[in-house]
Amino acid sequence: MNPTEQTTAREGKSDIWPGKVEEALARGECVALDSCLTGTESVFSNPVETSPVDPHVTACVFTALFFRKPDHPQLSRWADRARTSLEFLPPPTRLTLARRLLRHDIFFGRPARGELLMNRLRAQRIPQLRSPEVQVQWELLQALYQDALGSHGECLESVHKALSIADQQSERQWTATLRALEISAHLGLGNMEAARRAWETSLVDHSRHGLLGATYLHQLGAQMALAERNTALALEHAEAALHLSTRAGAPLFRALACLAAAEVHLERNTPDAAEASLRQAEQITQQTGSAQLACLGTFMRMHQILLSNPHADIGSDLRLAFGLASRHGYRNFMWWSPRMMASLSINALEHNVETNYVQELVLSRRLLPAATPVHVEAWPWPVRIYTLGRFTVLVNNQPARSGRKAQHKPLELLKTLIAQGGRAVSEDTLTAMLWPDAEGDSARRAFDTTLHRLRKMLENERAVSLRDRKLSLDNRFCWVDSWAFERLLSETETLLANPVSDPDGTSLAQLIDRVYALYHGPFLGKEFNAAWSVSLRERLRSRYLRCIVNIGNRWQQLGYWNRAIECYRKGLEVDDLAEQLYQSLMLCHQQLGQRGEAMSVYRRCRFILSVVLGINPSPATEVLYHRLRAIN
Repeated sequence: MNPTEQTTAREGKSDIWPGKVEEALARGECVALDSCLTGTESVFSNPVETSPVDPHVTACVFTALFFRKPDHPQLSRWADRARTSLEFLPPPTRLTLARRLLRHDIFFGRPARGELLMNRLRAQRIPQLRSPEVQVQWELLQALYQDALGSHGECLESVHKALSIADQQSERQWTATLRALEISAHLGLGNMEAARRAWETSLVDHSRHGLLGATYLHQLGAQMALAERNTALALEHAEAALHLSTRAGAPLFRALACLAAAEVHLERNTPDAAEASLRQAEQITQQTGSAQLACLGTFMRMHQILLSNPHADIGSDLRLAFGLASRHGYRNFMWWSPRMMASLSINALEHNVETNYVQELVLSRRLLPAATPVHVEAWPWPVRIYTLGRFTVLVNNQPARSGRKAQHKPLELLKTLIAQGGRAVSEDTLTAMLWPDAEGDSARRAFDTTLHRLRKMLENERAVSLRDRKLSLDNRFCWVDSWAFERLLSETETLLANPVSDPDGTSLAQLIDRVYALYHGPFLGKEFNAAWSVSLRERLRSRYLRCIVNIGNRWQQLGYWNRAIECYRKGLEVDDLAEQLYQSLMLCHQQLGQRGEAMSVYRRCRFILSVVLGINPSPATEVLYHRLRAIN
């Protein structure tokens, strides 16, 4: 390119830039942008270039680089130039550029800039312009931003406003994009029927999608098919998206298609194909440095690992992926799998990774895992109920309002329900315990009134369900510490029964720490002695003690004497009359050469048994004691 041609391109006097770029993007054929970029490197790649560039040309250079060469070292520089050029462009072109800048910021880890961009356009009074073209584009831009935030309800509002204007004013060039956003929003809200209707409607505008639009549409089709458990159809859509994205020649969107294909292959249990797709996406991620692709790719990689080994250690990957997502403010992705994100969120909370961010993500995206994570206290439960050593009810992390006398019976109903198992407890059983003197209609009225007050106190109608006159706590909305405690005890018992799966006790140590953290004392506290609470109280206590004895034995087998000592001491906090625990403690101290501590344990045992039961230690304990005394 000679100096005259360079000046022409820089000043935008040639019509090749805007025309060719927009024509290529209308077809979604980003490979056609190569001809626009060829021969301009000396003009547009020099970071010290200071000569003025026409804003139209600036917009086109940025657009061409973003779609075709997102690994270009000067892309960020041209994005900044394009941002400063916005106000010099006519409103329709300004909004088109704003939309592309928003996509760029989402891909490269700056979605928060979207709000600044929107405010800047508001300050320029863009929303007040009466041009139908501008109004449709403004609502489209808002919908795209709301989709990025995962605000699907607001996204639908903007989409429907834009579609209404477009239908009235025959501004249909953006209809295909709007329909795709409509499908995405319905999928995000879990409205499968509405998503299916929007999908069928979008087929009417198939000629307007272009290659990139069709790629996105097939990705949505794959996502919809997976939600409906139709993996064969999902694969058809995923393969179509891959084919179209290859033809389009837009690397960032090609990576998204690869990630979509990887998820489909994982669901179809074809790990080799999933691995191939993941590697293609990761290669593009490394080349471009896209924060969004890095984040989503790591999520997908962890999902792959957990599907093959649910107990795999993914702590470092969790910190990387959720750290990226939290730092960059990601709330949604173009390929979002609620099942995958719910599972990974559980793992993140188990590992104390980005807890506040993950809790906010679960609430805002309404993530519901396949299996209720009763063992994860940090899950953002609307209602939390603590029963071990106390009775405390938290509603949205605040103490339930129970100070008034009228709330006494609702709390009693809640305690009784939990004591009876918390699930499908007969109304007759509960009324007999709480209103033993009431009969017939009187008992039913008392029950119904108390249940109404309980639901009101919990601020959640779905927290307590009544079906066929059987009452249940819904574990999707209520967390009960005794339920979590028993779940952890069961996991611990399973691990102890299969020591080969945990040869060095690493997993066992993690589990027992969580068990210790939950057990604060007997069910409903030491002072609560209602007859209907005794059965559960004793069951929890005896299971805990058995677990402690078995874990202590495991630590002794592994030679972890200090761990065993901690374990047996925890047991004595629950039952200081359990002579077996004193014996085990004495043996552990002996193994560590701590003769004095072992003798002290014996003296404590003898004192407690004498004062409480009026008996002496057993012969086995005395033999152990005399053996210790004989040691010099």
